[in-house]
Amino acid sequence: MIHWLIAWRNLCQKPLHSLLSIAVVGTAMAMTLIIMLLASSVQQGLIQATEPFDLIIGAKGSPNQLVLNTVFLQDVPIGNIDYSLVKELSANSLVESAIPFGFGDNYHGYRMVGTEQAIFEHRSKPDLPPWIQLDRGKPFRAEYEAVIGAKVAKDTGLNLGDSFTSSHGVTSGGEAHTNKFTVVGIMKPLLGPYDQAILVPLTSIWNIHQHESHDAPDHTGSLLHVEDKNELDHNHAEQETTAILVKPKGYAEAMRLYQQLQKDPHVQIVFPAQVVVRLLSTLSDSEQILKFISFTVFAMTLLLVFFALYWSALIRNRDRAILRAIGGSWQDLAGIVFLEGLLLVWSGVLSGVLLGHSIFSLIASILQHKTAIAVVSTVSIMEIYTIAAVLLIAMFASMVPAIYSAKTTISTDL
Repeated sequence: MIHWLIAWRNLCQKPLHSLLSIAVVGTAMAMTLIIMLLASSVQQGLIQATEPFDLIIGAKGSPNQLVLNTVFLQDVPIGNIDYSLVKELSANSLVESAIPFGFGDNYHGYRMVGTEQAIFEHRSKPDLPPWIQLDRGKPFRAEYEAVIGAKVAKDTGLNLGDSFTSSHGVTSGGEAHTNKFTVVGIMKPLLGPYDQAILVPLTSIWNIHQHESHDAPDHTGSLLHVEDKNELDHNHAEQETTAILVKPKGYAEAMRLYQQLQKDPHVQIVFPAQVVVRLLSTLSDSEQILKFISFTVFAMTLLLVFFALYWSALIRNRDRAILRAIGGSWQDLAGIVFLEGLLLVWSGVLSGVLLGHSIFSLIASILQHKTAIAVVSTVSIMEIYTIAAVLLIAMFASMVPAIYSAKTTISTDL
């Protein structure tokens, strides 16, 4: 115990040097952890967001754009498809459920998602609870009722019973509609993009655009996007949707359905998880660069640990010589130097972990706000291995100045 006390007092006697050593180790550790956490958490957040979406059907175009718009509520819709396909899929023996998604309007930048009541019964897996659960209120049952995401409620201040009007387009600043929606439910946090969604009946979206179709301007992504408004067919226009979330009865059924709809010239069918994996594979070079930087910083951390401890031993030679002169054994001296090194490294690692997670949490909140991707800070096995490796190397690195101090003759330093 006395060795720990002496080591602690030695560090406190030179606070500037001790704090500098801790800061060097802590900074290097923080940089390593931030890079590791970002690389793993962003990938995990992307894949997690696709879990409720088994299959998505939309208009022909870019699969990436379809997934970004439907799953992540980013980018603009490709176009619309006829609602009759929803009815056909619902009657298909391969399909468990087919839920339409209609995009094109927003409230203060938060996207309106026209859908049906079946969305509240949709499950990612049969043994899991429904994907969307309500914290307060009830699902929409009538026209112009709305269920808002947790982040929408937090940012806009909307509460149960409040009314609001939507606007054209997927970003704020568009022409406002006249019909008012009433908030009847608030979702529990989903830790995903749909925390920023406003779910309303698809028929309400149809009604809004039907009433305003003659004099409304043409907005890209709107559910009423037609080539010639002078020849508008109301019955056809109001029976469109932007995407369809399909829940197949099994994997074999999903593949058969995929093969069937691949031949359709008007629609595309995608597995969102596969699209995200392809996106990540295209970014593999960037990921490899991040990993290289991470390992480089990690190696720097280990070198800095060694030099910080060695430096500490060199500038305290006189103190240790005095300790030897008053009767301290070389074992005592080596033990004190070894404990000083451990205290410095442990303090640096602890401060680095706290700093790294704090900075990562800040970056994660910015990413989630900008991209709607849930980036959650978790303690990964790689992080544990990294911390353990630094502590293990620190123990060996502490032995070098400890042995050096123990074998140094006291006459040269007195």
